Amino acid sequence: MVVYGILTLIIIGIYFGISVKVGKQYDVVVEDFKNDYPLMFMAPVSLFIIDNLKIMERLYSQIAKIQQKMISLYGNRTALQHTRMYVAQLISTSLVCLLGTFLFTLLAEGDVTIFIVGILFTVLIPYAMISKLSSQEKERKEKILTELPEVVNKIILLVNAGETVQQALIRCVTQTNDPNSPLIKELTETVNKMVSNEPFHQVLNDLSKKCGVQEISIFTTTVLLNYRKGGNDLILALRELSHELWEKRKAISKTKGEEASSKLVFPLILIFVAVMIIVGYPALTIL
Repeated sequence: MVVYGILTLIIIGIYFGISVKVGKQYDVVVEDFKNDYPLMFMAPVSLFIIDNLKIMERLYSQIAKIQQKMISLYGNRTALQHTRMYVAQLISTSLVCLLGTFLFTLLAEGDVTIFIVGILFTVLIPYAMISKLSSQEKERKEKILTELPEVVNKIILLVNAGETVQQALIRCVTQTNDPNSPLIKELTETVNKMVSNEPFHQVLNDLSKKCGVQEISIFTTTVLLNYRKGGNDLILALRELSHELWEKRKAISKTKGEEASSKLVFPLILIFVAVMIIVGYPALTIL
């Protein structure tokens, strides 16, 4: 029991010691990300640990996987900063879980069960956070793939009406104002680059890399191969692509429907068990 109290004091002492040493060193970084991540009050301590223990370099292979997801979610420019802050959040969460484990074990007078459960949570919660990040990346890609057929259809109509691909993209963005749409956000950035007179092929290549979706790469490649020719060649290529995209959208909708049905199975089982208990309990009491 005394050991848990000492460990609790050690963690608290280390935290406050590092906080005093760090001072305002990471205030600018914390200010930039304060609305994006939880436990930001612990971020300076975690960032200090990352820098001094060189965690980003020593665990490069593991952190590279997180950075790849951050590139997909936030783009190349800020991916490294987001990765660093996300690792800081993993460290902060682990410290909180570890402190909670020692504290609750101390309050329970050294109960070993609580200690073991706390250690399990300390190990599993960071894995759960990384798994959630993978789910966010998957959801973003599915949203992009779901929205892409509509955008391609609009471009087909506008190009068929006589507009250029660039004008069609600009009109798609200006006529659609959905802040929750990841595809529209990326297209808005693409249009801004086009308006700034950046090369069209470079802008589309950046769009393809930023989205990280195979279908976007096919779309940009199709446009780049055919937009100079214009006319029927571009329209036919986009129509063929649109047909494939709608089929993939149907497949995604079907998969989501099946997942929703499977999620309902467990609640239905619980309801069935509850009904059986309600119906069967009077009969058992009579016997």
